[in-house]
Amino acid sequence: MFSLMANCCAWLKRWREPARKVTLVMVGLDNAGKTATVRGIQGESPQNIAPTVGFSRVDLKRGKFEVTIFDLGGGKRIRGIWKNYYSESYGVVFVVDSTDVQRIQETRETMAEVLQHPRIAGKPVLVLANKQDQEGALAEADLIENLSLEKLVNDNKCLCQIEPCSAVLGYGKKVDKSIKKGLSWLLNNIAKDYEAIAERVQKDTAEQRGLEEQDKKERAERVRRIREERERQEREEAEREGRADQSEGGDEENIQNLFQPIGLVDSKNEEQEQEKKRQEGLRGESEQEEEDNKEEAGNSAPSAVEPSKKKSSKLQLKRKHRVDPLRTEDPAESPTPPPPPVGWATPKLSRHPKLEPLGDSKHSEFHKKPLPPLANKPQPNGDTQDVIF
Repeated sequence: MFSLMANCCAWLKRWREPARKVTLVMVGLDNAGKTATVRGIQGESPQNIAPTVGFSRVDLKRGKFEVTIFDLGGGKRIRGIWKNYYSESYGVVFVVDSTDVQRIQETRETMAEVLQHPRIAGKPVLVLANKQDQEGALAEADLIENLSLEKLVNDNKCLCQIEPCSAVLGYGKKVDKSIKKGLSWLLNNIAKDYEAIAERVQKDTAEQRGLEEQDKKERAERVRRIREERERQEREEAEREGRADQSEGGDEENIQNLFQPIGLVDSKNEEQEQEKKRQEGLRGESEQEEEDNKEEAGNSAPSAVEPSKKKSSKLQLKRKHRVDPLRTEDPAESPTPPPPPVGWATPKLSRHPKLEPLGDSKHSEFHKKPLPPLANKPQPNGDTQDVIF
């Protein structure tokens, strides 16, 4: 009686217990069948699946657990992002391609790298030996030996379970039983030590966020230094070329000038034009005075100069008034254009046939002869007589 009451209380306690949120990471080499496994668990068809680029997130409901699975891409270039998800994970699902014997060494190195990470060591690990339906697939014992799984688990103090399975045989309720069994084992082991794992996840997540913030600040500082260095170089180049940077005061003056009254702007423009015209007039007067002074100096020369020289000096024109004579081209001296080149496409004049005038054409002498006399031929059964002209 007391045992029955205790069982009822325990059942009622579990029923009222809120759902626990669990995050799992699914990793493995590319083409191992990670996405097919997740889709089979989710209830979707695992056929015709493209390789995962980056990651994909899947939310499931398994009993009292709200499970979030991060399906991470397995390419060599994508494996570097795995460590960003270790802090949030409560457990790990490692998918192995049992038929890929040539990459078994790479699989062992990748698994060792995952289990040795400080944010994964000590957490439960489920190994799914996928593609057991194909020929040449390694058995469970062979995989344990080739992957040195026992040594890796003992060194990193991880609970581990290996399940041979095939992700393409079914999905939803008909998914492979080994996958169901392995997922249930993983969630049950997480539930046994849920408080300790949740506290560790919270601590690791806070550290991860702190590192991300620090990395972001360092990146912003590097960008700021690069920008300042570039601005300094541009300033030095501008000073070297003699270009002055615009100051803030000048910008403010330009902004203020934009809002001046139109009448004031027009008056300033008129004053500037008048000042410019006045300067041009003064410049013209000074030039005219210089020319007059030169002419007076020439007229005041000594009279002992010979009359021929005076005449020549009077007839001499100033340089600025000199007019060049027009060039009259002599048609005899004009160069003749060169003859066109003779090539394969240029026929010679001798190749053309000699043409005759139309009047000399030879016509037949038929038109010069007179026409023969016209005679009436007797017709049969006719009354007319032959008439000869």
